[in-house]
Amino acid sequence: MSIPTSLPPFEEILPAAPYRELHQRVVEAPIDDVWPHCLDVTAREIRTLGPLMAVRSLPARIMGKGAEAASAPRALLDVFTEEGFVLLRRDPIPRNGRASIVFGGAGRFWSVRNDATIAFPDGDAFIDFDEPGHAKTIARLDAIDLGDGITRLETETLVAGTDPASTRKLRPYWALIRLPSGLIRRSWLAAIDRRACP
Repeated sequence: MSIPTSLPPFEEILPAAPYRELHQRVVEAPIDDVWPHCLDVTAREIRTLGPLMAVRSLPARIMGKGAEAASAPRALLDVFTEEGFVLLRRDPIPRNGRASIVFGGAGRFWSVRNDATIAFPDGDAFIDFDEPGHAKTIARLDAIDLGDGITRLETETLVAGTDPASTRKLRPYWALIRLPSGLIRRSWLAAIDRRACP
C-alpha cells in the first residue's frame, strides 16, 4: 500500500474533529536513539493493550469472529496495518529535530455487528473517503528533539463522523473508549521510554 506523497497537515485531514486526545512523555535520550524504538516497539510491550483489546473484542469472540491480534510479538505498526489501518506517514529517521508516524482508519466503530475497519487501496483513498454513515480516525506519534539529549514524545488521536448523524453516534462510543484508549497511548509512550532508557 502506498503512502501519500504529499500529506496535508495533521489537523487538516480531519478538520474540526469533535473528539480528540493528546498525550506526551519526555524521554531522557536523544531523538536519534529514541526514534528506532518508536518504529519497532511491539504490541506485547504495551502492557495495557492486551487486556483492554480482549475486552473490546469480546462481542466479536462471542459471535465467532477472529482472535485478538495484539498478543503476537510483532511491531505495533504492523498490527495496526493488519487490522486495516492505513499508514499515511512513516519517517525512517528524524529530520530537523522531528520525526512522525501518521495512520488512519474508517468504519462504523460504534457497531457491535459491523465494526470492521474499511480496507483502502492506498492512503489517498482514505483521505478522500467521505461516505456517510461512517467514522474516520487519524493518529500520530511524533518525536521532537528538545536538545541536551532529551526527546518529547507526543501521540494525538482525532475522530469524526463523515456526516452529522455519524458524529452523534460516535458520542457514546467515544465516552466509553476514551479512558481505555488514553491508557493504551500512555502505555505506548512508556514502552518506548523503557526501550530507549533500559
